Amino acid sequence: MMTSSDLPPGWIRRDVGTVHLNLPEAWEAVAAPQATAAFAHPALDGLGFRPNVVIRESVYSSSAAALAAYSLATTRAVFNNCYFVSHDEVEIDGTEGRRQRYTYDGGGFSLVVERFLLVRGGHALELTTTAPIWMAYEVLEGNAFVAGSLSWDRTGPAHAPGPADADPASGIREPRHDPWLTELAGHPVEDLSKLPAVQAFSSEGPLLDAATVEFLLQQHKRHRLGRFDLLSHQPMVDRLVEAELMEQDGRFGKSLEFMFGALREPDFTVAVDGRHEGVGTSLRVYAGAGRALVLAGAAASELVHGTGPGERVPEGSARFDVVGIEALPALIAAWAGVGPAWSVAGNVTRLAAGDFLLGCDGTLQPPGDADAASRRLIEQPWFAWNMSIEGTGFERSWLNAGAAGQYAVGALDDGGTEMSPVPSVQVWDVLMQELGAATIARPADRN
Repeated sequence: MMTSSDLPPGWIRRDVGTVHLNLPEAWEAVAAPQATAAFAHPALDGLGFRPNVVIRESVYSSSAAALAAYSLATTRAVFNNCYFVSHDEVEIDGTEGRRQRYTYDGGGFSLVVERFLLVRGGHALELTTTAPIWMAYEVLEGNAFVAGSLSWDRTGPAHAPGPADADPASGIREPRHDPWLTELAGHPVEDLSKLPAVQAFSSEGPLLDAATVEFLLQQHKRHRLGRFDLLSHQPMVDRLVEAELMEQDGRFGKSLEFMFGALREPDFTVAVDGRHEGVGTSLRVYAGAGRALVLAGAAASELVHGTGPGERVPEGSARFDVVGIEALPALIAAWAGVGPAWSVAGNVTRLAAGDFLLGCDGTLQPPGDADAASRRLIEQPWFAWNMSIEGTGFERSWLNAGAAGQYAVGALDDGGTEMSPVPSVQVWDVLMQELGAATIARPADRN
């Protein structure tokens, strides 16, 4: 067993009842109603939100799959603008559990949460860390050490569920299982295939056609339109007035002035392009002045599942919105449909020239020697997306294959395509790290 003398500098071993784990030494015990214990980052001037870890132990007599599904559903219902990035199996202290990562808005902050769930010997254990986005990468890196150090005194097997079993104390019922994955894993695995249809990208911004968007962006250095522009672009002006972005006399509204701040003091630009069944779409982000102007075409949830913030965005049109810089990783993940899925590597890892586009269009047929995992991949609806960040050299291509998860996509010398399954949490880590790097690497005179 690890002792305090074995720990790296800045860490300490803590004993919380039946739970023993490593935590940052500076983190302080804080009050946490309805929790076993909680520890938080020291309060500092300007910190705003204190990263924290909360430990909850309870009597529980259902399966880990049931607890994980219940936790996912209730969290989405409780928190504002909640978006689940990942939901994975993980082994902690010799027991198969679940790791969930999600984001939500709270207290004026964009927060990132990572939660570990274990079930053993008639009890459930929940370990949750929460951090603001600008500190999340450091906290999440430490979570691997925290979870790897955890030991739990409870002994005994996890509950073996029946098809409609329920924990009598909590009423948590067994979720729908994924039959193929349950057989493959040898234990109940919850079905995540319905989640992408209900976890839709959301934007409150007005919907503008392509011509109006292009015209509006050309005016970002101004504060009102001149008489000639009013006369020659009256239909566009009417649409902008209706969207409450402009006054009838051509003056820019307060919301438009706020949006244009990102263009007048630019830091970086993000371009994301997507494709599904022959339909192209795009997301453009112009970051500056501590915020980001977002032009969002139809998201993956709209194209694949028909769900979105209102009427479907026509090809070439976009929703015109503004968000804080810290909200960008979650926004891009939601737009591209990066979310919980069970990724299983198959024997089809390369496609011949042209076959990748056939898959995006839904007409690719599995080859005769494809295994079950590869057939599952090919039969899922595909949303291909490419992302680049101007001025940083970052460019990456991914495939959102629905219930089959995310795939890293690369071009081969012969014109074919190589695909490698990657957990959604890794895609999120790339988004968070690269967008953070772009913010740090803005022009010297802007720091």
